[in-house]
Amino acid sequence: MCRLFGLVANKEVNVEFSFIKADRPFRELGIKNPDGWGIGYYKNDNAIVFKEPISTINSSQFYQKAKHIYSSILISHVRKSTQGMKKKENTHPFNSGNWIFAHNGNIDIKELIKEQLLHKYINCIKGETDSEIFFFWLIQNIVEYGIIKGIKKAIKFIEDNIGDSTSSLNFLLTNGEKLYVLRKAFINTAFYSLFYLVRDPQKSNISSYISKETSQLIQSKRLNDEKAIIICSEKMTEEENWIPISNSTLIIVDKNLEITHVGL
Repeated sequence: MCRLFGLVANKEVNVEFSFIKADRPFRELGIKNPDGWGIGYYKNDNAIVFKEPISTINSSQFYQKAKHIYSSILISHVRKSTQGMKKKENTHPFNSGNWIFAHNGNIDIKELIKEQLLHKYINCIKGETDSEIFFFWLIQNIVEYGIIKGIKKAIKFIEDNIGDSTSSLNFLLTNGEKLYVLRKAFINTAFYSLFYLVRDPQKSNISSYISKETSQLIQSKRLNDEKAIIICSEKMTEEENWIPISNSTLIIVDKNLEITHVGL
């Protein structure tokens, strides 16, 4: 089981997140998703990714990294592996240039996809996961056709060739300007959900967000004019208006926090 989390804010914000069991921070994340964790964000418009192939309960870096990150766009991922060994090269997020990417699901045709890649993208692959190959397949199509058309073409090729064990193509993808969120599940669609929340602290008394399924706590420093769009694999609070993303849908969140829906 992997979990996806993304945020786009109208200014750089300090986002602190953890997994909690009883009074001990981060333990639930380490128990349920022991194969790695990572954070991708932007500093001075440059993509930065930090990740470790260990559970957060064994990480000496998790507290510090989560506590001190400031960014207006952020992606995080916790990993339970389906393909690839437990090592840094197989841990999400992945990045290339200013693109950052995280995926939740299993793709059973990674070798077929890899055969379609140009050598320059094959040479960029560092691990063994379907997710990393999927990332460079998206980048190749985006470079050739543009972002939206490229994503559609990449997805259609997989759709046309998948076998029975491909579960989901759910992803978060950003270039630092916009966040692209895909929900595309083929099996167990209730599990491979995605939701978004339009968050305005001026209209809410809630400044902490707790995921019931994974005990993920998102605490955001409250600023007078802070607004954000939060994306998560499941609803993180009961009190707020979490909007489900329909299956076979791409949503785009820009820096003005405007949301565009694209059917696939």
